[in-house]
Amino acid sequence: MFHPDRRWQRLGLALALLLGGDASRLRAQERGGAAPSNTVASAGRELAIREAWRQAADPSALPVENMTLPVAHHPDGRVRALLKAGKALIPAVDSGYVRAQDVVVEIFDTTGRLEGIFITDNCFFDRATSDGYCEGKVRIEQRGVQVFGVDMVWNLEARSAKILSQAEVRMSRFMEGIGKAFK
Repeated sequence: MFHPDRRWQRLGLALALLLGGDASRLRAQERGGAAPSNTVASAGRELAIREAWRQAADPSALPVENMTLPVAHHPDGRVRALLKAGKALIPAVDSGYVRAQDVVVEIFDTTGRLEGIFITDNCFFDRATSDGYCEGKVRIEQRGVQVFGVDMVWNLEARSAKILSQAEVRMSRFMEGIGKAFK
């Protein structure tokens, strides 16, 4: 029998696969196994990043337009992720937080090729923890798969993301192995 909660769990597994996660580890966690440290942000971290977004912007923050900021690197030093923003606020005292609008985050593989992107209206990113929160419409594109939704929490180091509402997945091609996530 189909259960609506299972559909969302399976969507989460598909999203984890899309972002390079290990579905078997997520499935083990789903069945009550130990929670791996590199999956979607814990509820506490998720709540903390959302609360940080809701706080008023630092009045001494520096406004920046057309910003490009490397936010993650591969072990060899190459840029793994770039945060590009039409407008951003960078705190005068470096707290590690970046508040941005009209955001595109580009993800690169170890050879420097574009691996995926996500696009959002508003974004709050903590450079210290690699946690981010996007408020409003979100679109993730990677390997022929597009994920749409509203509001998202994500972590670059864990290579995880969680769409908080109105999630929708579209595939422009069949992904080999994706069927295993729905068993």
